[in-house]
Amino acid sequence: AVASGGRRSVCASHRSNIIDIDVSRRKKIITTTTNRQSFRISHPCRRLLGTSAQEHGDINVAVQAANERCSGQLQIKKVNTDQWGVFAHRPYTKGSIVISSNLAADTNQPNPKATSCSHSIQTNFNEHILMDLPAQFLNHSCDPNIGVAVKLNEAGSYDFVALRDIQEGEEVRFDYETTEYEVGAFEDCMCGADICRGTIKGFKYNKGVILEKYGGKDISAYLME
Repeated sequence: AVASGGRRSVCASHRSNIIDIDVSRRKKIITTTTNRQSFRISHPCRRLLGTSAQEHGDINVAVQAANERCSGQLQIKKVNTDQWGVFAHRPYTKGSIVISSNLAADTNQPNPKATSCSHSIQTNFNEHILMDLPAQFLNHSCDPNIGVAVKLNEAGSYDFVALRDIQEGEEVRFDYETTEYEVGAFEDCMCGADICRGTIKGFKYNKGVILEKYGGKDISAYLME
């Protein structure tokens, strides 16, 4: 875990807006594993709102802060009454970094109605991390417009790169099966893509499809070992 000098998720062109935060309680989230099976407790659209007024308030404050930090680059907003998504606030060209995420400080980041792992992303066969906003609110697509950089960034988290040109106003989404070895808690995919695979089970089960689609690129390095 990083002890000091941390940074929040930033847009590639907003690195000058890095905000120092208290990272004294920052940590990696370790999940229970059996052999090479790592389970990610999640939901088809995994960004659930809390039910209490306090949870709603905490989420809204964090979202507002992230939107101010990424103003003109990215915006977090609701995709429906219950869930959040991340949207491009300007065009992005193929190959450009859209989000450079950091490990979340668990004192500052909301984790509504879920255990820590429900918002985590996998970095190794026995390890998950919790990214900060806006990356923490990225949703899944079987035909995504962003992908993970193969190697983790200097903060020990993921950068997300445009897989094609992205227009202003598009929701930016990545393929969960490019980072998750095995997904738990749900199977049915409701991403709405024309080429939707219908299920989200993880790289373990859909390895052939994922390798064919991405050609070994835009897949977390540990899955390619």
